[in-house]
Order: sequence, then structure tokens, then C-alpha cells
Amino acid sequence: MFKTKRNIYMLYLYIFLAQLFFDRALWVIYLGDKGMTFGEIGLIEALLHLAIVLFEVPTGMIADLYGRKVSLVIGNVFSLLYGLFMLISGTFSMFTLAFLSMGLMVTFHSGAEQAFAYDTLKKEGREKEYTKVIGSMTALALLSLSLAKFLGGFMAEVSWELVYGSTIFTHVLALVPLFFLKEPEREKTADIGGRWYHQWVHQFKSGLAVWKKNPVIHTPVILFILAGAVMVIIVFYGQEYFIQLGYSSIVVGAVFTVEGLLGVVMAKVAYKVEKRFAFFNILYYGLGLFFVFFLLFIFATDWAIILSFLFLAQLLSLFEPIFSSFVQNRLESSVRSTFFSLIGLMESFLIMSSFPLFGFAVERIGFTDGFVGLWVVFVVVAGGYLLLQRMMRVNR
Repeated sequence: MFKTKRNIYMLYLYIFLAQLFFDRALWVIYLGDKGMTFGEIGLIEALLHLAIVLFEVPTGMIADLYGRKVSLVIGNVFSLLYGLFMLISGTFSMFTLAFLSMGLMVTFHSGAEQAFAYDTLKKEGREKEYTKVIGSMTALALLSLSLAKFLGGFMAEVSWELVYGSTIFTHVLALVPLFFLKEPEREKTADIGGRWYHQWVHQFKSGLAVWKKNPVIHTPVILFILAGAVMVIIVFYGQEYFIQLGYSSIVVGAVFTVEGLLGVVMAKVAYKVEKRFAFFNILYYGLGLFFVFFLLFIFATDWAIILSFLFLAQLLSLFEPIFSSFVQNRLESSVRSTFFSLIGLMESFLIMSSFPLFGFAVERIGFTDGFVGLWVVFVVVAGGYLLLQRMMRVNR
């Protein structure tokens, strides 16, 4: 029991420190100050997701094959490199190195934290507590990001060196709790013999087998990926959008701080919502609300735009722990990180494709028309997928 608690508490501390990126609400502004156009910013973000697409599954397999702790340590090293490259960057090529480092950091973290928590609980038969624990993890991550966004706004008023120097310092501290984590026992991936890449191919096929054997997770995964990709575009381009509406960098930082703090509440109550409502009711009603508040975000005025943005973000903050629990309950330990890496791979591929297109679009048609186009595409794709699924069920 003591080791279980220590693992969870050290994981909590690590997540809090590892999410202290003081530029999260400001990096688009920072790149703009350095002379990058919206198109270039979109291309740099696309390269980040290209790194995720290329390395998401291999790094997820590293977590399953060699340990979640190993994966988290390597990921934190790339966090340090991101802060360093952003600190010294002044050209497109150097910013590209920074964002490639961030992409690699994401891949090494993706799925490893959740798998570590689930296996720690599973060791003592406490899997039912996972939604509550993952909700706390999500809440801590959002609280940390909120604090970072709030402080980052003030730091940016002093200097960008303070923003990125502080980011490097906190990620050095994040290595400390990792030292105290003890890897929980779990089912090992079968040793199929041969060279190392044969094992990796086997691991990849195991992840795909989970998808084939569990059609019940198809719709939640597809809709989660679509909504997550749309929200990434709204969040990051929203930084400059709010600036163009006349808000200062401090106000923008404050808005994202409030968004994160509200997300803390949503993540903490997620397990209560999960107990009270059926999973697919949460999924479909949540999707409908996402459509509505996205539309309000586009056409509302003044502070109503910010309120609509806050509601949009909270829908995902509430759903993410519930979604994670729904999928984790259908996985074996030997493939947890691999499968969630496959989800991350699909989401990153979508972001990589759409992020620069949106950047080039808003340069030509403006933010309002750009967001309208994004809303239409989202509604058509998500609605079309649900309609197709319904028709397939009727024809069976």
C-alpha cells in the first residue's frame, strides 16, 4: 500500500512540475515577435506533429517493452531541450529544432503516465479508482499549466529569457520525483525471439489487434481525436485572435489561467459524472454542446467569445478522464502505452495536416471565416461518421 501511494504521489508531483511551460499561452505571440508569419508558425507546429507521427508508436512501444519510467525520463530530457532551443532561437530552423524536441517529449510521455498509474493500482486490485486518479492527474496538469500561463504573462512583460529560463529550471526539478518512482509489475510482452525490430513489429500488431477486437471503442476514439485536434487549433491560434481583439498578453495569460483552473474542477468531478451517466450519453451530449459553443465562439461578441472558449475547453477536460478509463478497461498492461500512442499518432497526423492549412487560411480570409470553415469541416466529418455508423448498424 505504501509503495502504491508513493508511486501515485510521486507521479502527481512529476506531472505538476513537468507541465510548467511558462510559454503555453504565449508561444504564438513569441514567434510573431521573432518575425514568424502565421503560415510559418503553422508549419512549425505541423513539424512538431510530424515528429509525433513518426515517433509516437515507437516510443509508446519503448514504454511497454522497457518501462514507463524510462520513457518519462527521456521525455523530460526533451522538455529541457525544448526550453533551451526556444531560449537561443531566432530563426525558423532553430525554432524547428525546438518544436521537434517538444514533439519527441510528447511521444515519450504519451500513454506512459496513464499506464504507470493504471498498473500501480492494478497491482493491488484498485483499478476502479483509476478514473478518480486520472482525474486528479489531469487536474494537476491543468493547475500547473494554469499557474504557468498566469506567471508567464508577467514574465513575458519582463523578458522572454525569464520565460524560457524558468521553464528549463522547473524541468530539471521534474527529474527528482522520477527517481523515486518504482516500476509496477505488469504482464510482459511475449518474447518472440529474433532481432529487436521483430519485437517492435509484434508490439505494433498487438496494438492494432486491440482496435480490431474492440469495435465499441471506435466511435469514442474517432470523436475524441476530431474534437481534440479542433481544440488544439482553437487554443493556439486563439492566442493571437485574442490579441487582435485588443487584449494584452497579461489578459490572454489570465484567460488561459481561468480555463485551466476550471479544467481542474472538471477533471476532479469526472469520476462522479462517469458514475451517474452512461458513457455514450456523455459522449453524444458532449459532442452536441461542443458544436454549439464552437459556433458561439465564432459569432459572439466581446467577453461572450471568451466565455464560449472556456466552455469549449471544459467539455474536453471533463471527458478526457472518462474516455481514458473507458479505453484502459479494455487493454492489457503489455499494450497500454502502445495503444494510446496509436491514438496520439492519429490525432497528431490530423493536427499536422490541418494546423498549417488553418494558418495560411487566416492570413488570407481572417480569423472569423477561418473558424467558420473549421466548424463546418468538423460538423460534416463528425456528423458524417456518426450517420455512417448508424446506417451500418441498420443494415446488419
